[in-house]
Amino acid sequence: MSEEKPAKRPVGRPTKYKPEYCEQIIQLGKEGKSIAQMASFFDVDKASIFDWAAAHEDFSTALACARAHSQTWWEDKAQQNLASRDFNAQLWLKSVASRFRDDYTERTQTEITGKDGGAVKVETKTIDSRALTPEQREALRGVLMAVKESA
Repeated sequence: MSEEKPAKRPVGRPTKYKPEYCEQIIQLGKEGKSIAQMASFFDVDKASIFDWAAAHEDFSTALACARAHSQTWWEDKAQQNLASRDFNAQLWLKSVASRFRDDYTERTQTEITGKDGGAVKVETKTIDSRALTPEQREALRGVLMAVKESA
């Protein structure tokens, strides 16, 4: 006699995602909206937008398109207003730098090289902490904690 097992119910709250959100999010991007504004439109938090993008390839593509449209909207506003005395370039730059970090964040690169421009030579040494004095162990602990905090 085989007993029928009841169907398992999904764990957690059901998603609010709907396929028509793809078109809507692209339109929001065309209006220059931020991710927070897009999330607000759908009455969800920003994490839900990213969760939907991870779970639904079509939404991921739509979100990428919406972000490109949003950046274009902001760049168009700057081009339209560059000659205006009322245009606040610093405010505009601050806005786009926070919204579109990959394209508007200044970065400095530092390259570290070894002797004569070659590879950096790394040497490792094993220390038997049992052979250290209590003062040496405490000093080593302090150094390791400082390295951990700076990482």
